[in-house]
Amino acid sequence: MEASNDERVPDANAGALREILSRWSASMATLVLNEVECRLRLIAELRGKLDVVGVDEVQELQPVFERGLWMFGPQFESAEFTANQGMTKVIQRLFKDRSGMGSRSRPDFVVLPESSVGLYASPSYDDVHEVDGIDHLAVIELKTTGRKIGGKDREQVWEYIQELDERGYLRPHTRVDGFVLGDCIARSENRVTIYSDMVRIRPMLYETVLERAEKRLLNLYDRIKVAPFMKAGEDPSFPERRNALAK
Repeated sequence: MEASNDERVPDANAGALREILSRWSASMATLVLNEVECRLRLIAELRGKLDVVGVDEVQELQPVFERGLWMFGPQFESAEFTANQGMTKVIQRLFKDRSGMGSRSRPDFVVLPESSVGLYASPSYDDVHEVDGIDHLAVIELKTTGRKIGGKDREQVWEYIQELDERGYLRPHTRVDGFVLGDCIARSENRVTIYSDMVRIRPMLYETVLERAEKRLLNLYDRIKVAPFMKAGEDPSFPERRNALAK
């Protein structure tokens, strides 16, 4: 006779499991735990990559941040943000051949010497729920590790935003958050610069992003970083599992 679920679960955990399932359906508990696990693993993955001096920000860092905009704050949870290739092509044209082969092989990113730029947008909607431009834009420039962020970096992001505005991508109501990330910031540049009511650009340390992400997850990272799933390589099935459960 096959053992019941409770018989297969250690006595110390069986009661806790019954208590959880009395308040959560199994599918909902799995959905939530998968999401938390994905986020904790992403933090661990980013920490590992940032230990490398001169890390390849295009191949190594941009894909992590594309999955981790939530690390910047709750405003990035409220809508679906996607990489905007149309905007990216505009920025690439500013640099002509300087963008190199990397930009053509990774069209979501602008490749620059010692940095790369990703543009992530969420749409706005009109009164009849049709897409009506861009509601919120995040411009994220990632500097390779071992390079200091300076005033020219911040002004470069402002140049990107101005170019997009001149070409009609931005509306008067479009909120723009620009971030320049690195592992060192020039002392005079460690501040948020407000260019208008709708545009703010801030330099930020990678360590600050990680600390904010961990606090948003109630500091779970430190408490369970020794769990087996945190030590294993990233499981590519997590997004598919999460999406399947959400349907």
